Amino acid sequence: MGRIIKYIIIVFAFASLAFVSGFYFALSRLNGGQGLFTGDNPSGDEYSGGRLNVLVLGLDAGTIGADEEHNHYRSDTMMVVSVDPVEKKINVLSIPRDTRVRIPGVGYQKINAAMAYGGPELAVRTVKDFLGVPIHNYVAINYSGFRKIVDAMGGVEINIEKRMKYVDKAGGLNIDLEPGLQVLDGEKAEQFVRFRQYPEGDLGRIKAQQKFLEAAVKSFFKPSTILRLPQIVKAVQETVRTDIEPSNMMKLANLARQIGQDNVKMYILPGEGRYIGGVSYFLPYETEMRKVVKEVFFGENANVKVAVLNGSGYAGLASKVAEKLEAMGFTVVRVANADSFDYDTTTIIYPSDMKEYAEKLAKVFGSARMQEGTGDDENLTTIIVGKDAQRN
Repeated sequence: MGRIIKYIIIVFAFASLAFVSGFYFALSRLNGGQGLFTGDNPSGDEYSGGRLNVLVLGLDAGTIGADEEHNHYRSDTMMVVSVDPVEKKINVLSIPRDTRVRIPGVGYQKINAAMAYGGPELAVRTVKDFLGVPIHNYVAINYSGFRKIVDAMGGVEINIEKRMKYVDKAGGLNIDLEPGLQVLDGEKAEQFVRFRQYPEGDLGRIKAQQKFLEAAVKSFFKPSTILRLPQIVKAVQETVRTDIEPSNMMKLANLARQIGQDNVKMYILPGEGRYIGGVSYFLPYETEMRKVVKEVFFGENANVKVAVLNGSGYAGLASKVAEKLEAMGFTVVRVANADSFDYDTTTIIYPSDMKEYAEKLAKVFGSARMQEGTGDDENLTTIIVGKDAQRN
């Protein structure tokens, strides 16, 4: 039972609205891995056991009155979950729904519109282009499914700090919550996570959703909730949509056992609300955004400064290596020629306190030679690209 609880805690860190998708990660072996798959990878990015980035979409109510077949849902909640199986860490980046981005084939719009224009495939492509990182899979759930799963849990106990009351006619929602400690059923939980009247705008809403996530984790420690697992699994199967393959779900389930709560971090895209052409948008702070993206998706690699020198004699090879390292999060500060072009084997020269990162770099090249030492900058790791890099 302790193993199941640990699965659930990690799953809840995956997302606030679409957290329930993770129950399948942990419990799919109970029913043979059937029931949730669409089978396609919309991003084209292959997952081969390295870092896994999953776009989580909590969908709104769609167009009120439209039939299900022709309804166009927007993503009311959007976050990217980045799983590092090597470091045993999970980072979650929340993206405000009003973030102004370029949607491929559409133009500049709020990011939540990508789902309505082209489903999860276009949402994945939009987020991938916007953040500049690969997106391997998606998980989506609408509010109808969210309500069913919270009810299957028996509700979530949470302390509401202030009165929440207004009618959202466009969203078909009547929010009416009193302050105080209480158990929210599915309907009231939806009201809580969709409430938008915060001084900070959408950032306040995201913080409230993270608070709901924490409350949901605590609810799972209650024996009454554990006894409801069969109903929860059934609700998840009926409502969650994902393209994660069964084999990768099993890997994630096994990984979840090894990750502690201290290794799960939540982030919010930095920026501010602003009107453009009479429309309210969330505009990211570009410099801060790049820093957050590096930390979320590349971890500690982002703090490693690297110089790449061409010692192979092959034109452009050092630039190709530099691009690959930057994609892994390393900060390339210089690309130039080495003192000669007769290096057969790539050589990594590293400061004494950077051996751990040098070993990570060595894995990129396979047969690289490591050498402790310092160059012009004692904090800089230098890679002299050899002829062997042409074969990698």
